[in-house]
Formats: sequence, structure tokens, C-alpha cells
Amino acid sequence: MTDMLQAVSSATASSPPFQAVVTSALDFEGTLARLKQGIEAADLWLIQEIDPQMLLRRGGYLIAPARQLLFFHPRYVVRLLAADPAAVVEIPLKLVVLQMPDGSVTVRHADVRAQLDRYPGMHALADELAAMSARLLASVAPPIAPV
Repeated sequence: MTDMLQAVSSATASSPPFQAVVTSALDFEGTLARLKQGIEAADLWLIQEIDPQMLLRRGGYLIAPARQLLFFHPRYVVRLLAADPAAVVEIPLKLVVLQMPDGSVTVRHADVRAQLDRYPGMHALADELAAMSARLLASVAPPIAPV
């Protein structure tokens, strides 16, 4: 079946200012496992794990490993609704895990603060969710060497 799939190569990824990105210290499966553990440890719900690799394979394409982890918790939805129901479009939060052509694994998420700060009354919640998202990225980032 793989012979019939059209291989798709990835371009070099950009680093847009509206995204946070880290290169994981772990392999693809290790990165996924650590992120899922981090989501659970933060008392969040993993709402959905989307497998773009499988979906593209069904469409006839072969890509490197890729996953999207959608997560949130009702306690944040309640706060969001109380501040501005229009912001519901911004949730759940999402992490994108991609294996790059060189074999490295990157994890990205949208700048949560920028997403939510566009709505009135969201600053405190935006800061809290941004810090939580940063901790999830840090959980797979290589340790920083002492200076």
C-alpha cells in the first residue's frame, strides 16, 4: 500500500511571532507521551488526538509523523464564558507535534496570550493559560546548560 502513496516532503518551518515552538529532546513517541502526561498532570482534559499522518495516508499521501493534541478543561470554559462568550472560538488549545525531515521533533502552539487578549476581560485567563502552555513545551525541551 505504501507504494501507492505520494510522499510529501516538508519545507523548512518558519518561526512566526504568533507561535511558540521548541525542538523536543525526545523522539516522536516520547514527545507525545510526555505531553499527554503533562496535560494530565495539569488537571486538563485531552479532548482529541488528531493523527494527520493517518488522515493523509487515507488520502493517498505519505508524511512524517504528526499529531495534534487538543486540550482544555471546563473550569476555564466557565471563566471564559463569564468574561466574553465570543472567545469560545479560541478553545480548545492545541499542541502540534511534527517530526521534521532531519528527524528532530518540534512542538508548536499558538500564542495563547495573543489569542485571548483580543477579548475584553481575558488578560488574567490569557496569562494563566499561556503559562500552562509554556510549561507543557518546557516539559519536552532539552535542559538548559548551566553558564
